[in-house]
Amino acid sequence: MEGPEPVEGEHILNLSHLGLDNLNLEQMTDNRKKEVHQLLLTHNRLVVLPPTVATFSQISLLDISNNTMAYIGEEILGLTRLKTLIAKNNRLDEFSLPKEIGTMKLEVLNLSGNQFEEIPSQILQIQTLNTLSMGGNRLKSIPAEIENMIR
Repeated sequence: MEGPEPVEGEHILNLSHLGLDNLNLEQMTDNRKKEVHQLLLTHNRLVVLPPTVATFSQISLLDISNNTMAYIGEEILGLTRLKTLIAKNNRLDEFSLPKEIGTMKLEVLNLSGNQFEEIPSQILQIQTLNTLSMGGNRLKSIPAEIENMIR
């Protein structure tokens, strides 16, 4: 019994969107890493961002939600194409981000469900930011400088 004819390109593996829930980043070749545009590292019990993430040079979206991260290191600064960073439900606070994160070209930043008591000043320096989500934190106040971000 024959099945339907495959559509051209139907059996091609598309790695532009890669979810590595509970998997090891070290298993991928450098060529494969260059094909990835969205990297999902949720539920991996990450304490820090693995240095290997910096080798995914083409990613525009990074989701590191639902880990136990208390710090995002400077390796994130090497992700020059990154537009969306989702880091919900971790242990991040105002001292958890690199000082230079303000130079990144982020458009969407979601830091909901962490332990922020104030919005870090370096976030206020991100000139391309369109969406900032900080719900579910311990914010004591909203800085007046946030008005400068409204376009």
